Amino acid sequence: MSYIDSDQGKKYYEAYLKKFKGKSSGKVYKSEIRQFFDFYPGELSGLSRAVLIKYRDHLGQSSKAKTVKRKFSMINQFFKFLEQKEKGFQSPIGQNYGDMQVFQGGVYADSEAFHHQLDFWMESLNRDTTRKTYKGHVRLFFEWMKKDPKDLNHDDFLRYRDHLIKEKDLKSSTIWSKFIAINGYLKFLASKSRKFKNPLTFHNLKLIPPKKDKGYYSILSEKEAMALLRKPDKRTLIGKRDHAILRLMLTYGLRVNEIARLRFRDIETERVNGQQKIWIRDRKGKQGNRVDTAIILNSKVLLAFDEWLESCGIHFQPDTPVFAGFIWSMALGGLVINQRRVREKNQLTVKAIENIIAKYVLMAGLDHGDRVISPHALRHTALTMLAKSGIDLIDLKYTAGHQNVNTTMIYLHSVQSYTDHVGMHNPINN
Repeated sequence: MSYIDSDQGKKYYEAYLKKFKGKSSGKVYKSEIRQFFDFYPGELSGLSRAVLIKYRDHLGQSSKAKTVKRKFSMINQFFKFLEQKEKGFQSPIGQNYGDMQVFQGGVYADSEAFHHQLDFWMESLNRDTTRKTYKGHVRLFFEWMKKDPKDLNHDDFLRYRDHLIKEKDLKSSTIWSKFIAINGYLKFLASKSRKFKNPLTFHNLKLIPPKKDKGYYSILSEKEAMALLRKPDKRTLIGKRDHAILRLMLTYGLRVNEIARLRFRDIETERVNGQQKIWIRDRKGKQGNRVDTAIILNSKVLLAFDEWLESCGIHFQPDTPVFAGFIWSMALGGLVINQRRVREKNQLTVKAIENIIAKYVLMAGLDHGDRVISPHALRHTALTMLAKSGIDLIDLKYTAGHQNVNTTMIYLHSVQSYTDHVGMHNPINN
C-alpha cells in the first residue's frame, strides 16, 4: 500500500489538494502525486534520492525533459507540505538552490527534445564531417554536465574546460573545437527561441586557438604554380582528375572542401561562348549568411575539367560527386575508379585531396627546407595572382567566397612591387 493510501497519508494528501479547490490545476497535481506514489508504493520513511532518480529515469523513457521538470516540481511542492506535517520527514530532494538539478536536468541528454534539437541543428550544418564531429562534442558535454541549456552558467563552462584540460589531458586545439561545437549548438537554440539566451561567452574561457599549419600563408610564384600543374600524368585517368583539381584550385582559389563537395548538379548544362558555369555551394562563413557562388570555367581549366568528365566513364546522376576516388585492381594491375563509392555517392574526403596535393608538391620540389606548401597555399596563390592582375576587389571577394571584404584585403598585400606601386601613379610625385 502506498503512503497516500494509508490513513494518515490520505488525510494529508486530501488536505494538500484543498489549496487547489476550484482551480483546474488541482486535477493535474492530484494526478502527478498519485502517479509517483503508484511508482513508489513503499513507506514515507524509505523515500530517498535513489528512489527519485529511478523515477526520473522511468519518466525519461517516455517524457520530454520539460515534462519531467514539471512533474518533479509538483512532487517537490507536496514534499515541502509534508515536511510541515510529518515529524522528522525531510524531502530527499533537499533544501538548497540547485538540489533539484539531478532530478530535472539529468535527463536532458537522453531526452527526445535534445535529440530532436540536435538532429535539426545537424541538418543546418550541411557538412557530413562537421556533423559527426560536432554532434559528438555536444552530446558528450550535456552527458557530463547533466543540465538543461537554460540552467547553464559561466562557471559550468569553466568546470568543463578544466575537466578537459586536467582530467582528459586534451590538446588545446581539441578543446577549442569542442567549445566551437557547443557554442554553435547554443547559438542555434537561441535563434529558435526568444526566451533562451546563449549563456556561453566564448572569449571569457581564454582558450588557445589552433595554430595554422606552417604552409597556410605560403604563396607560389607563377613559375612554381606552372611546375606543379605539369606534374600529374595526363595520359592516365587519375592524372586527368588530379590535373583538373589543381587547375580549379590555382585558377579560382577554391578550398579543399569545396572541391570535395562538388556535385554533378552544380554544373550548368548550357554553355555560353564556349564557357561553363559551375556553382560552389555552402561556402565558409557564419551560419545563415553562407551563399552559393558561381564561377565560369574557360580556357585551360575548362579543358582540364572536360578531359576528366569525358574520360572517367562515370554515369553521373545529379547528386554524384564530380571527382571520384580510385582503388587498386589486382585483376588489372593498376588503379581504377572505386565504383562502389560512386554508386553510394561518396565524395572524396578532404584528407584524400590534401594527400593528392602533397604528392605533387613533393614531386615538383616545392616543399624544401623550412618552407611548407599546404593545400590552402594554393588558394592564397590563386587569389594573390588575381589581385595582382588588377581584378576589382568586389569581384575578388565574390570569387573567394568571403562574407567580409576585410578578409579579401589580405590578398592585396603583395600587389605592389618596385616596378608598379601607388607612388609611381601620383602626378605630384612625377
